[in-house]
Amino acid sequence: MISITDKPIVTISEDLLKVDRHAKALSDFILRSDTPLTIGLQGEWGSGKTSLMYLLREKLQSSHVATAWLNTWEYSLFRGAHETTPAVLQGLLVKLKDACGDQWTLNDEAKEKWRSVVRFAGALGNQLLANKAGIDAKAAIDEVKGGSAQNITDIAELKAAIADIIDRLIQDPKNDFKRVVFFVDDLDRINPADAVEVLEALKNVFDIPHCIFLLAIDYDVVVKGLEGKFGPKTEANEREFRSFFDKIIQLPFSMPTGTYDIEHFLASKLKDLGISQQAGREELFAKVVKYTVGYNPRSLKRYINSFSLLNSIRKLDEAAEEQGEETDELMLFALLGIQISYPKIFRLLTA
Repeated sequence: MISITDKPIVTISEDLLKVDRHAKALSDFILRSDTPLTIGLQGEWGSGKTSLMYLLREKLQSSHVATAWLNTWEYSLFRGAHETTPAVLQGLLVKLKDACGDQWTLNDEAKEKWRSVVRFAGALGNQLLANKAGIDAKAAIDEVKGGSAQNITDIAELKAAIADIIDRLIQDPKNDFKRVVFFVDDLDRINPADAVEVLEALKNVFDIPHCIFLLAIDYDVVVKGLEGKFGPKTEANEREFRSFFDKIIQLPFSMPTGTYDIEHFLASKLKDLGISQQAGREELFAKVVKYTVGYNPRSLKRYINSFSLLNSIRKLDEAAEEQGEETDELMLFALLGIQISYPKIFRLLTA
């Protein structure tokens, strides 16, 4: 193998950065906490939020918990302003049913209420499209509702209906799950204003018993999304930004990038690339990473892939200097790190 992919890890066997203890602590907290609860996994893009959520889901699936996963960016593609939130709400409802599987044990009355819930979520998006096109929004919604006797007409009814459905499922003795955990990923990949709108909708609609939300989002994304409301963040108005975030998130959790086992990760990945290391060299490679690209997993993977390519070129270069292979590779690794993180210094070194 000459490269590594940028896919998140899915199981504990892939946990080279040793974040499992954080996943275990979070899963224990989730199982013992009161509901409703919203947990915010905070970290810059590529810091490992999705991987941590996968590890959490793996631990929770065998603990009387129904888990539903939603990638928000899939619901934002090719949609305009304010169209993402209705799509996300409807997506969460569908994912909830999928998560229950055979334990979707609703009677006919509850099933009709469920259909009304899904129709209303879809009607929200239909109303937005109708408004844009200059169509009668009420007529558009009525068409989606289809004349059901259990039509939902506002957000309060929607929230109450969802709460009732989830409570029925959990109270059913045939079902073994006692709470529902929603994993909402990639909020930092969508338009920040849309991300903030989604957060507000989740707070207003899904802040109900038995539900826990894990949101992968960074505080800086929230700040950008709120600038249209509060203006650019300053010392004078920073409290307003923080108050909004605190209102949505009851438990903020910062990605523990500083405690990642970089030595273990590097040794494994470099070995996969066919680059052997002498005993004790792992620490030197790890120090290069620490003082150049840092511990962001996505940046680190790009760094390793670039190094793999340059090292292949070096091996093919017949004019390469005759030095010890390990010294050459460490030097090349360090120079590449300087080039990526300190381009001005690199230009001075190579001038």
